[in-house]
Amino acid sequence: MLRKREIVRPAGKPVGGAEGPGARLKSAGKRGLGFLVRGVPARCVNASYNAYSRIYKGQLRMGLPVSKKLLRSREEIRNRSAAKLALSLYHIFFHRTETRIPRNEIKLVLLDELDKGRICPTEDVIFLSEEDLRRLASARFHIPSRDIHGILAEARRRRILKETLREHRAPAYFESEIEESEENGRGDYEIVHYRDYTDEGKSIGFRRLASMEAVTSGDNRPSLVMVPGIGANSDCYNLNNRHSVAKDLADLGFWVYLFDPRGLGVNNGQFDPFLTIDTLIDYDLAAVSRFIFHRSRRKPMVLVSHSMGGIVAEFMVLNWSLRRNFDKLDMLTGLQRQRLDKILPPLEEANECLSMIRGVITLGAPKFFQKLTHPVFPYSLWLNHLSRILRLRNIPLREVIWLLTRVPGLRTGTKMAFNMNVAGLNPLISPKNHKNDRGFIMDYLRACGESFPLGLGFQFLKAIYNGEGFKRMDETRLNYSKLLSFFPEDIPLFRFWGTEDPLAPPDNASFGESYPHRINQIHHIRDVGDLARVEISPERSQALDFVIEGANHLDLLYGKAAEELIHPLLVRAIRQSWAGWRYPKKRQAA
Repeated sequence: MLRKREIVRPAGKPVGGAEGPGARLKSAGKRGLGFLVRGVPARCVNASYNAYSRIYKGQLRMGLPVSKKLLRSREEIRNRSAAKLALSLYHIFFHRTETRIPRNEIKLVLLDELDKGRICPTEDVIFLSEEDLRRLASARFHIPSRDIHGILAEARRRRILKETLREHRAPAYFESEIEESEENGRGDYEIVHYRDYTDEGKSIGFRRLASMEAVTSGDNRPSLVMVPGIGANSDCYNLNNRHSVAKDLADLGFWVYLFDPRGLGVNNGQFDPFLTIDTLIDYDLAAVSRFIFHRSRRKPMVLVSHSMGGIVAEFMVLNWSLRRNFDKLDMLTGLQRQRLDKILPPLEEANECLSMIRGVITLGAPKFFQKLTHPVFPYSLWLNHLSRILRLRNIPLREVIWLLTRVPGLRTGTKMAFNMNVAGLNPLISPKNHKNDRGFIMDYLRACGESFPLGLGFQFLKAIYNGEGFKRMDETRLNYSKLLSFFPEDIPLFRFWGTEDPLAPPDNASFGESYPHRINQIHHIRDVGDLARVEISPERSQALDFVIEGANHLDLLYGKAAEELIHPLLVRAIRQSWAGWRYPKKRQAA
């Protein structure tokens, strides 16, 4: 049921028609200049892409735009991984049954299972579940039931089962760093590196940052999982000692976990050219969240995310709730329901996963884009397809950043361009928020910018160009933007938007009407005086939007608007999400 939305505007300030003739004329001139500088180029570049798309049969509808070279590589990976597993199964079957099943026959069965989607490769190996191996042994290789128990035991010993990954995972941490106030000038911190496995058997690393003076093992203080946006790693939350949202929150006594998608940040080198946002929702962030939950003796967490990270965090929680409400998804076709049923976790697991989340906070996480309002969108789409045409493995964002920030001449021009915002052309910052630190944008790009897989960028841009909301790339074609009413009502949701952000325009706040929460408000924040008028209820069933005047995409993290308006609200949202939680008894946690 949709609930009526309350709009809270700043008191005593003109809104809409309250402006005088001079202000309206100035506003009209500003919109006209914006159309010439942003709208016209966007339309021209978009028209060129549409022409290209018609010539090449609508690349936008064809799925992932990967080159034949990459497709051959994927076929080689499938064959290699099937051959490895076939050899292991050959020895296991012979050892337990004394019957020789030809290795090539086993390999062909495994390839058939891969084609049918019953099993899947991870990097260059295939891990089976106990259920998978039991089914293969009995149904595909006709091994007597009396031998199945021995086969499973031998498979566990050889660690080819998913279940053994959790039983014999790597040490809880493999590296610990200490930062002391003498070297950083702000405080003493411990940074612990963890590594776990996703349900598909892929390793995933992440970090925990904590102030050594502010927290103790087993305390009741909040745990935060911070998720970066597209083309960025988790250093976006810990840029340096001056600009560090992570350390700011750690100083307040919060346990801060920094998540990196596969292939990025601390997971650099594990590049997956077929990675999509679906993968991050289904596997990567879910695995990290479960690890933290169980490692800390069932302490829940608050998800804090920026840009694409907000899409991943919010839709991961929505996925778990869809399992809880699976019988109510009448709007889906039979085929969609069948495919989705295989993707969503079992009901018991979904309920436990939902118990892990105390709140969701997103900063500039779009549900849709306005593709004709800024040339960054059609240019980005062209960059995706040029990468495909040139047979690159990824969108070479990091290489482009290196050129722009390191090469003399280009470096000066880049810094100058990003410290201007003619007619709203700057897609990242509003220079007025960084008057005292004109080098911020260069520091951010060098430290955080990451190349990312074609599939990730293509899925993101499909959401722009079809204009129908954010859809999965798999056969379900599930449109998350139309299922927001199934978001858990008892998990508070706080979303931040910037009025000058073209990558996540504040019109996205209109989706707030779709959430089922009992308290549903949108607050317009123009200055520090407005913060006192913002009420965050103790009620858990609340969905609040904060529209921050003058903030661009990265201004939601750093700069004047972030320090004065956003961070105080962020801390209040975290504390309210956490309010009332305590361990049932004293426990030791890490």
